[in-house]
Amino acid sequence: MDKERTGQLITELRKEKGLTQKQLAEALNVTDKAVSKWERGLSFPDISMLEPISQTLDISIMELLAGERKGEDEPLTREEAQKIVKESVELSDEEIRHKRERSRLLIIILIVLVLLMISLTLNVISLTQK
Repeated sequence: MDKERTGQLITELRKEKGLTQKQLAEALNVTDKAVSKWERGLSFPDISMLEPISQTLDISIMELLAGERKGEDEPLTREEAQKIVKESVELSDEEIRHKRERSRLLIIILIVLVLLMISLTLNVISLTQK
Protein backbone atom coordinates (compact mmCIF):
# COMPACT_ATOMS: atom_id res chain seq x y z
CA MET A 1 0.00 0.00 0.00
CA ASP A 2 1.29 3.42 -0.93
CA LYS A 3 0.16 6.55 0.92
CA GLU A 4 1.14 8.74 -2.02
CA ARG A 5 -0.87 6.71 -4.54
CA THR A 6 -3.89 6.66 -2.27
CA GLY A 7 -3.50 10.40 -1.73
CA GLN A 8 -3.34 11.04 -5.46
CA LEU A 9 -6.46 8.94 -5.95
CA ILE A 10 -8.35 10.87 -3.26
CA THR A 11 -7.31 14.14 -4.92
CA GLU A 12 -8.40 12.93 -8.34
CA LEU A 13 -11.78 11.64 -7.12
CA ARG A 14 -12.43 14.74 -5.03
CA LYS A 15 -11.78 16.99 -8.02
CA GLU A 16 -13.97 14.81 -10.27
CA LYS A 17 -16.79 15.40 -7.78
CA GLY A 18 -16.10 19.15 -7.88
CA LEU A 19 -15.31 19.25 -4.16
CA THR A 20 -12.77 21.38 -2.37
CA GLN A 21 -10.68 19.87 0.40
CA LYS A 22 -12.83 21.79 2.87
CA GLN A 23 -16.07 20.43 1.40
CA LEU A 24 -14.76 16.87 1.49
CA ALA A 25 -13.58 17.39 5.06
CA GLU A 26 -17.01 18.68 6.09
CA ALA A 27 -18.71 15.69 4.44
CA LEU A 28 -16.42 13.35 6.40
CA ASN A 29 -16.46 15.33 9.68
CA VAL A 30 -12.68 15.81 9.64
CA THR A 31 -10.49 18.87 9.19
CA ASP A 32 -9.36 20.13 5.82
CA LYS A 33 -5.81 19.71 7.17
CA ALA A 34 -6.45 15.96 7.50
CA VAL A 35 -7.64 15.79 3.88
CA SER A 36 -4.60 17.77 2.79
CA LYS A 37 -2.26 15.35 4.60
CA TRP A 38 -3.98 12.36 2.96
CA GLU A 39 -3.74 13.93 -0.48
CA ARG A 40 -0.07 14.81 -0.06
CA GLY A 41 0.71 11.28 1.14
CA LEU A 42 1.85 12.51 4.54
CA SER A 43 -0.65 10.37 6.41
CA PHE A 44 -3.22 7.71 5.72
CA PRO A 45 -6.87 7.96 6.72
CA ASP A 46 -7.78 6.17 9.92
CA ILE A 47 -9.30 2.77 9.22
CA SER A 48 -12.65 4.01 10.54
CA MET A 49 -12.66 6.63 7.75
CA LEU A 50 -12.26 4.19 4.85
CA GLU A 51 -15.95 3.44 4.44
CA PRO A 52 -17.13 7.08 4.63
CA ILE A 53 -14.40 8.14 2.17
CA SER A 54 -15.22 5.33 -0.24
CA GLN A 55 -18.94 6.15 -0.10
CA THR A 56 -18.38 9.88 -0.55
CA LEU A 57 -16.00 9.38 -3.48
CA ASP A 58 -17.91 6.44 -5.02
CA ILE A 59 -15.05 3.96 -4.93
CA SER A 60 -14.57 0.62 -3.22
CA ILE A 61 -12.56 0.39 -0.03
CA MET A 62 -10.15 -2.01 -1.73
CA GLU A 63 -9.58 0.41 -4.59
CA LEU A 64 -9.01 3.19 -2.07
CA LEU A 65 -6.49 1.06 -0.19
CA ALA A 66 -4.79 0.01 -3.43
CA GLY A 67 -4.61 3.64 -4.55
CA GLU A 68 -6.06 2.84 -7.96
CA ARG A 69 -9.35 2.13 -9.63
CA LYS A 70 -9.96 -1.39 -10.78
CA GLY A 71 -12.24 -2.03 -13.68
CA GLU A 72 -14.95 -4.67 -13.49
CA ASP A 73 -12.84 -6.79 -15.82
CA GLU A 74 -9.84 -6.67 -13.47
CA PRO A 75 -11.01 -7.34 -9.90
CA LEU A 76 -8.53 -7.66 -7.05
CA THR A 77 -7.27 -11.14 -6.45
CA ARG A 78 -7.60 -12.63 -2.99
CA GLU A 79 -3.83 -12.31 -2.49
CA GLU A 80 -3.86 -8.63 -3.50
CA ALA A 81 -6.74 -7.94 -1.12
CA GLN A 82 -5.01 -9.74 1.76
CA LYS A 83 -1.78 -7.83 1.10
CA ILE A 84 -3.60 -4.50 1.03
CA VAL A 85 -5.48 -5.20 4.26
CA LYS A 86 -2.28 -6.34 6.00
CA GLU A 87 -0.40 -3.23 4.86
CA SER A 88 -3.24 -0.93 5.95
CA VAL A 89 -3.28 -2.48 9.43
CA GLU A 90 0.50 -2.12 9.68
CA LEU A 91 0.27 1.50 8.54
CA SER A 92 -2.47 2.22 11.09
CA ASP A 93 -0.35 0.62 13.83
CA GLU A 94 2.63 2.74 12.77
CA GLU A 95 0.59 5.94 12.90
CA ILE A 96 -0.83 5.00 16.31
CA ARG A 97 2.71 4.45 17.62
CA HIS A 98 3.75 7.82 16.19
CA LYS A 99 0.81 9.58 17.88
CA ARG A 100 1.63 7.91 21.21
CA GLU A 101 5.27 8.99 20.96
CA ARG A 102 4.20 12.54 20.16
CA SER A 103 1.78 12.50 23.12
CA ARG A 104 4.52 11.28 25.44
CA LEU A 105 6.83 14.03 24.25
CA LEU A 106 4.14 16.65 24.86
CA ILE A 107 3.56 15.31 28.37
CA ILE A 108 7.29 15.51 29.12
CA ILE A 109 7.41 19.09 27.83
CA LEU A 110 4.41 20.04 29.97
CA ILE A 111 5.96 18.47 33.07
CA VAL A 112 9.19 20.39 32.48
CA LEU A 113 7.24 23.63 32.04
CA VAL A 114 5.26 23.04 35.24
CA LEU A 115 8.47 22.34 37.14
CA LEU A 116 10.00 25.52 35.76
CA MET A 117 6.93 27.52 36.79
CA ILE A 118 7.08 26.05 40.31
CA SER A 119 10.79 26.86 40.53
CA LEU A 120 10.23 30.43 39.36
CA THR A 121 7.36 30.88 41.78
CA LEU A 122 9.43 29.61 44.69
CA ASN A 123 12.29 31.93 43.70
CA VAL A 124 9.95 34.91 43.57
CA ILE A 125 8.46 34.01 46.95
CA SER A 126 11.90 33.64 48.54
CA LEU A 127 13.03 36.99 47.08
CA THR A 128 9.94 38.83 48.32
CA GLN A 129 10.36 37.43 51.85
CA LYS A 130 13.93 38.79 52.16
